[in-house]
Parts: sequence; C-alpha cells; structure tokens
Amino acid sequence: MASLPSVGDLVPQLAGLSPIPPGHRAPGLGGQNFTHCCLLAVNESLAVGSDGNLTYTATPFVAPGVPIGALGGDGGQFPCGASFDGDVGGAPPVRVPYDWCAARCGGWEMSRPGATQQWVGPLVQFIVPSLAFCTNVPRTRKLAIPDVVFRGRPRSPAGFASYWLRLLGAFLLVTADTFVWLAICFAFAGPMLLSAVYEYALDRRVLEFLAAPPETRPAAVPSRLRAHLLLAVVVGNLRMATLETHDVERAGPRTRRHDSVVSDDSELTTAPVNSRKIGEVVHNTIWKRVTAIVEEYEAARLADREDEPVVSLPTKLKSLLNSQASFGSTIGGPTLFFIGGFIYTVLDVENNLGDNDTAHALAFGLWWMVIPYLAIISCAMLASNGTSALNGIVYDGSTVTRPDEYEPSFWAQQIKKAEAYPVLGWAIRQVEGYSPIETASEGRFQTVKLWKRGLNKQEWVQEAIRDYEHSASEGAPGDRLSPSDLRRSLQLNRRDVLYVLFGAAFAVLVPCCLAFLTSYNTPQAGLSCRSLTYLVYAVSQACEMALWASAARLRVRHGARWSEACPTSKKVAWWGQVFVGFFSIFAAAGGTVMQLLGVFRSCTCKVPVRYWPRLHDPSAYIVLSDNTAEDIAAAQHWWTATGTTAVIVIGIVCALAWWHQRRLRKVFRDEADRLETDAW
Repeated sequence: MASLPSVGDLVPQLAGLSPIPPGHRAPGLGGQNFTHCCLLAVNESLAVGSDGNLTYTATPFVAPGVPIGALGGDGGQFPCGASFDGDVGGAPPVRVPYDWCAARCGGWEMSRPGATQQWVGPLVQFIVPSLAFCTNVPRTRKLAIPDVVFRGRPRSPAGFASYWLRLLGAFLLVTADTFVWLAICFAFAGPMLLSAVYEYALDRRVLEFLAAPPETRPAAVPSRLRAHLLLAVVVGNLRMATLETHDVERAGPRTRRHDSVVSDDSELTTAPVNSRKIGEVVHNTIWKRVTAIVEEYEAARLADREDEPVVSLPTKLKSLLNSQASFGSTIGGPTLFFIGGFIYTVLDVENNLGDNDTAHALAFGLWWMVIPYLAIISCAMLASNGTSALNGIVYDGSTVTRPDEYEPSFWAQQIKKAEAYPVLGWAIRQVEGYSPIETASEGRFQTVKLWKRGLNKQEWVQEAIRDYEHSASEGAPGDRLSPSDLRRSLQLNRRDVLYVLFGAAFAVLVPCCLAFLTSYNTPQAGLSCRSLTYLVYAVSQACEMALWASAARLRVRHGARWSEACPTSKKVAWWGQVFVGFFSIFAAAGGTVMQLLGVFRSCTCKVPVRYWPRLHDPSAYIVLSDNTAEDIAAAQHWWTATGTTAVIVIGIVCALAWWHQRRLRKVFRDEADRLETDAW
C-alpha cells in the first residue's frame, strides 16, 4: 500500500518547513519572521485525509468558508506573503490566538533590507526632507566643530591622509548636530509653534495698529513710537541683557533686572547698578544700542540735517526686514517639492493595496508632517533668524564695553549651586572654558530660542511703550495718545488668543490625527502600538502647549518675578514640562526608531490595546496573512483620503503663510516710508 503524501507535498509553500524562523538572529533581537509564522499556522491547519487529499484539522486557523483548494493552489492567493494583484477579494485570512503567537512566534521582526516600505521609504521620503526643513527653524545653539578639523592641507602624504579624516570628522559632527536638532524640533514642536504663532499675531497687531486710519485711533502715533514699534517687529527676537552698559561699571550688590516677560539663557558676571536718578527710565542695554539708530535719525531731523549723506532710518528698517530670506526660496520651494513627492507616494500606494507596511509607512509620513508645518510658520515671521544685518547697521559695543549680563537659565543656577560642593566644584572647574556647544550667531547680539520668541517680542513692545510713557510724562499735555490706550491697542484680545491657540494646535494635531486614523483603521482595526504612539505624542504636545500658555500668562502678568509671585505655579509648570517632555521624547524619538527598526512587528503590537489586560481571551487574535479583503477595503477607504487631505492642508497652510507674510511686509515698508514725511 502506497504511503500518503505529506502536507508539504500537496502545498509546495509548506515543503521543508522548519519550526525555527530563517536567519541567524534570535527572535528577541529582531530575528522573527511573521511570514514564516503564517506558514506554521497554515501547516497546523491542514492535514492529509485517508483518501490522500487535503483536509482541515479540528481547530484550523484559516477563516471559515475558505475552500481548501485555495490553499493548495487551485485558484486564489496563498495567504502567506500575498500581494495585491488587482483582485479586491484578496487572500484568505489566517488568524491565530495570542497565546499561540506568543508561544510559537515570540520576539519581533526586524525591517528587511529589501522591504523598502519598512524602513527605506519612511527614511528617505519623510525623515530626510525633514532634515532640510528643520534647518529653517531658528536656533540659538549648535554643536561646535573644533578648528583643528579645518587645518588640513593635502599637499603632503601625511596631510592628504589626515585631510579625509578631518573631512569625515566634520561630516559626522554636522550630521549628529542636525539629527539632534531635528529630534528637539519634533519632540517640542508644540511650544515652538505656539510661540511662533504668538509672535506672528503680535506682529500683525502692531502693524495693523500703525496702519489703522486716524479716525479709528484715539490720537496720532508719534514718529518716535512708530520707529520703536517697527524696530520691535524686525529685531524682537534678540534677547535682552540685564543692565545698561554705563551702569555695569558701577560696583554694588547684585540686583534683579526690571520686570521682564522672558528669562535669558546665559550668565555673565558683572556688577549691577546700585543707584539711579529718580525718574530715570531704565532701559535694557541691547534696547538702547538698537534704538540708537532712531535717536540719531531723530536728532538729525530736529537739527534740520536731513541732507547729510547718511543712510536714512526707513532704509535701515527695510534692510533689517529684507535680511529675512525670501519665503519662497527658503520654504515655499522645498514645500512644493515635498508635496509633489507625497502626491506620488499617495498615488503609488494604490498599487500596494492590502500591504500593511505601506499603510503604516503612510501614517508615519503623515505624522512627520509636523516638521514642515513648524518650518513654514517659522519662516513666516518678520524678524530675521540671524543677526548679521543688524551687526552691520548697529554698533554693538564691540570689545570696548563689558559683556552684557543676562538672566541665568535654570541649568546655570543649578551649576552655580553645585560649585558650593567640593567634589562637584572641582569637577566643574576642570571642564571650565571647554564648551562643545557654540552660539548660532556671531557678534554681541544673540537671538532667543524659538519657544521664547513670542514672549521676547512682547518685551520689546513693552520697552517701546515704556519709552513712550516716559517721554509722555515729560512732555507738555495735549492731544496725545495716552499710554493706557496704547497698551490696550497693542494687547492681544481674546479673539487673537483663540486664533493663536487654534493655529498652533491645528499645526500639531492635524498631522497626528491623520496618522492616527490611518494606523487605527489598518486591520486589525483598533488602538495598537503605532496608533498609541501617535496618540501619546499628540496628548504630550497638547499638554506642553497648555503648560507654555499658562506660564506665558503668568510671565506677562508678573514679569520676570513671576516665579517669586507664583512659586507653586512655577514648580508645577517646570516639573510638568519635565514629566510631559519625557513622554514627548519617548513618543517622538522612540516611536520613530521602533518604526524604522520594526519593533512594532510583534505579537503584542498586532493585538489591539483593548485586549492587553486579557491577552488570553480567545477573541484576542492576530491576523498573520497578507492582502486580505479587509486590508484592501481599509486601504481603499482610508489611505487615499488621509493622504490627499494632508497634501491639501499643508498646501493651503503654506499658501496662507506666504500671503500673510507678504501682506505684513508691505504694511511694514509703507509704515517705514512714512517716517520720512511724518513730523518729529
């Protein structure tokens, strides 16, 4: 009697099947293969009957109603490793309980080099463009490259050999610096966007106040105030020092600066002022240096020296405005190319319907659209991201004046406290003078971090108001704009605040929502590892923005002494930022790394979160087959919809940002030109 054939004889895909996944890597280190797991499940679902034909076992893993001939090659797709071939019916579903998957297919599956949608696609299509976008986000610090790297002279054998090592070292440092900055931008995009939108709203408020018809204002705006407000618009990103230069030279006990709405980032040791004349208006030294161009122009106009061959104040103001690179060249063009590439990705997914790797790669790209939004909003502001133009227009004190004193940052305060301990103090002194970090701008003028720019510009506007209030108190009473009316006119109202909150939340949450919907509705539908990552990121960004907004409100109300006036709120805001920042960094950096490596391809992540407390429940099943009818239906319903929505929204946001910036730039130039004709 002839022996019966084996399952492998009747199903070629199962011939020579081993219980161990192919490869040499351990499953716990990424060596699992879920296509191999699918083959094991199919193999355990089939048996050979007494007549020599295939039959299902008592507890098959293949979905009920699937003809057994479809698994043996008699029509239909084999479920393991299937791909879309135009048939929306797809391949037969193969479902296994979680217990079976954990026992037979533990560990996770590392991304395969040949599977482009697992890591190459997300890396090249979304992360690499984000590296270019993040370079347009203003920053204050960067990784310092040692001068020794640039001293190579390839004119001798030794110099030629070291030349390539120096070049490689510089390349690695720049690459590390860019990736670190990208990670910071992604993890803290919420506060950055909120501050940027706040600054934009403040610019609009100031310029619309200056350009308003005379009949809508209580009184005319003096030319000096107009010039100061225009300066605040274009240089309001400069951080302010603590004391006046001429006061620094006086000895005395350390005192605090005047009320301020923002703390600065470095600490320099100079003596503070100990006495001032009664009634003397106290201005920041940076403010006084920058507004010197207004003082010079005002003195020339009052002395009737307008014909002198000097650069006029309107020209200087417009030069500062034009020092901000064109929106189209910095962000408009790159966004257009990014949208074009994303459109191709959306159209190309139609050829891979049912492929879950393609679905999750699309969701990953939608999530990373937060970076283009951040770059677009950052480039829509009027203040230049650099200080080169200002250094060429305004005298910064050079080396003849002592360094400016700034409010110490939190870390500077902690280092100061640590120096009191012998061991820590000795360690700090050993590395004193060495800094692997350098400022992004050269010269005495330094910018503030993006998440502080909105509040910093608010301080510049307040300085202009204080200067006007001081001059108004010394002048003769008359039909002048009162300081209270001025403050009220330049203060953001509730509608402006709502616009700021909505604009920042929209730029952060829309990409997260689209990514969440795509992953959530990819079978097995439900909240799982990837969609949970997007949800945690969105919630952490919303919490970061809420903490930033609450701290900003207190800073505006109480000035730099808000931590003294509200110590409990200060601690809650700081520790809240630390707590929420941990989850934000984990979701942004950790989620990206796990997506690219493939850590999410595991039994636990293939089960919806609702089953995690009861993984042994029979309903906690895992779909191991590919290209099922459910996969194809979800792809047709969600992939094109979310991808198209993302393209349309980012295009509209970019166009609106460009239009509004052009409008405000036109208002600024018109108001600057009015300084030539207005009376001083």
